[in-house]
Amino acid sequence: MKCKNCQIEIDDKAIICFRCGAATTDLFRRSVEMAPRRLGLRVPALLGVVFFVVAGFFWTCASDGQATSPMVWVILGVAGALLVYRLRLR
Repeated sequence: MKCKNCQIEIDDKAIICFRCGAATTDLFRRSVEMAPRRLGLRVPALLGVVFFVVAGFFWTCASDGQATSPMVWVILGVAGALLVYRLRLR
């Protein structure tokens, strides 16, 4: 059999041409184009509510004089930054 692209003689069972890399057979299946996935606002809104509830809890504990670990504030800061980043991707 001859390659459709470069006309060199190739094996009858070849899937691609060894010289130019062209396929020897037509595609059986074509890829299907999918509609872009629409993300809802429910998850970020729920995360925002949870974030503010947790932050409020630690804020009231700190205002009552209880010592809160600085790591808690770092974690809350990172969580807030990730939430804002997630909402800005919309």
